[in-house]
Amino acid sequence: MQPLDPGDPRSPYIKIAASIRAAILSGELEPEAQLPTGDELAHFYGVTRATVSSATRILRDEGFLTSKPGGGVYVTGQASLPVAPGETHPLVGLAAYLHEAGHLKNLPRSGWALLGVRQAESVAEHSYRVGIIGMALAVMEGADPGRTAALCLMHDVHETRIGDVPSVGRAYVTTAVPQAVSAHQTAALPDEIASVYQAMTAEYEDTETLESKVAHDADKIETLLQAREYATQGYATEPWQDSSIQALRTDSAKQLAQAIITSDPRDWWRNFASSYQELRATTRARQGLKP
Repeated sequence: MQPLDPGDPRSPYIKIAASIRAAILSGELEPEAQLPTGDELAHFYGVTRATVSSATRILRDEGFLTSKPGGGVYVTGQASLPVAPGETHPLVGLAAYLHEAGHLKNLPRSGWALLGVRQAESVAEHSYRVGIIGMALAVMEGADPGRTAALCLMHDVHETRIGDVPSVGRAYVTTAVPQAVSAHQTAALPDEIASVYQAMTAEYEDTETLESKVAHDADKIETLLQAREYATQGYATEPWQDSSIQALRTDSAKQLAQAIITSDPRDWWRNFASSYQELRATTRARQGLKP
């Protein structure tokens, strides 16, 4: 179980319920396991016994905990949300949201159509590499890599509803702000999950934290990488390269951009290709086979 985060604005009993629930779902608290006593939990979380009781009452109602004769609170035999026949599962809203997020795999990045790229990468593919880049830049800048990666993954989820508007369209099209879209997308989610998604969207858009600044740079670096890769296929991507570099804010991102523009996107596999015969001969020799 995780201690309470003093920076989390939720009520203590909600945070305690979330902590115990997570411990059950992760397997830390196994089915039939007895919970620490109310006094022990109150001491662990730094709250009153009454606050602990409010938290465990929520988990009893959800079916995660049960009381047994003779005293004590136990994890139920089935550590999952039970649903009676004919009732709607309480996580059905989350399932729908995850299906919606999966739609990003079907949504191509629209700007490349201006160059005639017929099969541009999807928004999901873009976001994946943005997350990888974000972790590296976060380490270089002294930011939190995990939170930066999470911001990167969330930064375009709102596009499932408003699409990926290209640069030439932004002068004519006005869309809802990402924070408002995120609020609608997560309306049917459990409050503790919705608040996390909404907070990350707001943090990314506000660009006040170091992690959000790094995440924005990761977005531009990914576009620069993709532009360099399309350039090797004959597309004139110089405007995308220039605009991506000009938008960078952190020194680490600017240094990385310099490395990218002075290298060939194909170098990562060319070195292996040029050594193929030697690698094959060495491997077969180790296996006692003829070259």
